[in-house]
Amino acid sequence: MGRPDDDFQRRRFLDVLRENEGSLGNTTLMSMLGWSEPEYWRLREKLLEDGIILRGRGRGGSVILADALKPPEKEVLTNTLLQTKPELLESKEFDLYNPCLQTLREKWTQERGLHDVHVEITASQGSKKTGGVWTRPDITALSMRTFTHWPGRVFDIWTFEIKPSWQFNITGVFEAAAHARTATHSFALFQKPDKVDPSDTARLVSESQRMEVGLILFERAEDFETWDFLVDPVRQEPDPALLEQFVVTQLSETARSKLLRWSK
Repeated sequence: MGRPDDDFQRRRFLDVLRENEGSLGNTTLMSMLGWSEPEYWRLREKLLEDGIILRGRGRGGSVILADALKPPEKEVLTNTLLQTKPELLESKEFDLYNPCLQTLREKWTQERGLHDVHVEITASQGSKKTGGVWTRPDITALSMRTFTHWPGRVFDIWTFEIKPSWQFNITGVFEAAAHARTATHSFALFQKPDKVDPSDTARLVSESQRMEVGLILFERAEDFETWDFLVDPVRQEPDPALLEQFVVTQLSETARSKLLRWSK
């Protein structure tokens, strides 16, 4: 009897995961499927590449069905705040996304000397699951750089966590630091309140330096002249497997296609 085709195997793999609350150890799942190791690992890698499953923890490793994960706590918290504090509706975080996006595209990329670059909003992905708490940056940039005296091409993922004035606290820095696991550079962007306690700013600077993330304070998202660059991020070298997972689960088809073109 011949091996079932890939479509059948994929359905079987996912059905067994769904029947077991969306998560199983590799050894257990392989046994339940009755597959050989080469057969199992081949399908598993394809599903990982497609962003349908994610790697989990545990002895021997595990896999998690992506759509079984809970939405990021950040979104739940934001929605709760907006429901309980109607006066905050005029300064919702997502109102800053588009003006920040335009400023990053038109001014920040120029200031950084980035020519081959793609910038997009990655916060607004509906119910798409991306791996758990604090894994979804508000804005993400991809870039490819070359240097005159250094061979090869350098690829970077830049993430931006954006906070409105009423969220001027250390949480944004922590979120940006969480993104550094799957990015080469991570920034926290804060809209400045009308009145800023110098000690609050000092703490943001201190924690950003300690966590090696960038810190930008701005008055008006659309006006680059009001953007104050206080801390520059330290370039990280994440595991390539984590970078691949980020690209597959977080970025648009346009971004992925552009990255493939750059790599050729």
